[in-house]
Amino acid sequence: MKNFDIIIIGAGPGGSFAAKAAAENGYSSCILEKEVLSDNGRYKACGGAMAWELVEEIDYPEDKIERVFEFLELHHIDGENFSKKGKGAIVWRSTFDKFLTDMAVDSGALLKEKEAMINLEKKNGSYEVSTNKDKYKAKYVIAADGVSSPTLKLLGWPFFKSQDVVLTITKEMKTTKPYINSILGSDSLHFFFGIKDLIPAGYAWLIPKIDKITVGWGKQIDLIKNSREEFEKFWTLPYVKEALKNSTMEIFKPHLIPVGLRPKLYEENVFAVGDAGGIVDPISGKGIPYAMWSGQIAIETIKTCEIKDRLERLGTTYEKSLDRRFLKILKAKRIVRDKIFKDDENLKKFLRLWGKHRASEIVMKKLMD
Repeated sequence: MKNFDIIIIGAGPGGSFAAKAAAENGYSSCILEKEVLSDNGRYKACGGAMAWELVEEIDYPEDKIERVFEFLELHHIDGENFSKKGKGAIVWRSTFDKFLTDMAVDSGALLKEKEAMINLEKKNGSYEVSTNKDKYKAKYVIAADGVSSPTLKLLGWPFFKSQDVVLTITKEMKTTKPYINSILGSDSLHFFFGIKDLIPAGYAWLIPKIDKITVGWGKQIDLIKNSREEFEKFWTLPYVKEALKNSTMEIFKPHLIPVGLRPKLYEENVFAVGDAGGIVDPISGKGIPYAMWSGQIAIETIKTCEIKDRLERLGTTYEKSLDRRFLKILKAKRIVRDKIFKDDENLKKFLRLWGKHRASEIVMKKLMD
């Protein structure tokens, strides 16, 4: 039995940032990851778009960036288009996740790859974790293993409400850089909306990388009747057909994304971070920075409560800290999300506002009212 202060399940952004923070705060930590990490390793069904502020915050290398974008082009299916200016980077998640995990390891965390967790149980105040290779023991557990979280399933935590989960379909289409630039532009991402004739609660996207286009479609799971047929509505749009002409599919993958919080985020020394807790922007689906920050906040919570000898307040301290940083805004966005997708009139109102304001500003200033 290998002993650690903290065991982190999952080496995504939330798990890696938690492990980095743990090591920097003097805790022994171990990341258990079921796959192998490398720049060309595990594929994540993710557009890979992130704000430039995050690139600068972690000093992400420019040679690992696929594209730099300056604009979001918002297409309504009826032909009305909107544009939003904002600089960001497109990355492959395999490369990005490997970079963050390397940061954690360099800080002192231990990484165990190709070790899938198969059992987790609490014994004598500690958690014993069994993998396909070994056994581990720790006082704290960080569940950073995604929306379906095997960790939280084993512990019997409740799953998300059906209206708080989106099913996405992602295809990676190989084409050429000159063709992408000629159709989609060299510095633009493209998003597609339409409640009545495309997606009642969700959107679709074309996100260009160097010589590939990430094609995505996402819809609230309780509203889906036939995902294949509904995805085809997007695939056959004239603009989309033109963009994907002569391209070849390299990857096809469905994936779930939360757009609302899990009913609980903490219990008995176990913290849910990132997608496992539903800590995602409910309007845009953006999750990478919130995963990273929630992982860090979980460790800060442990440190604070141990110093003050107030371990009974771990859960309330964690949620209050999340609220102060960003969770209060995400909760408000979840309420506004239903208003945005009420009808196409509301949706267009939001798209017009989004072209000039941050989504958080629209929500907190009640500009949709």
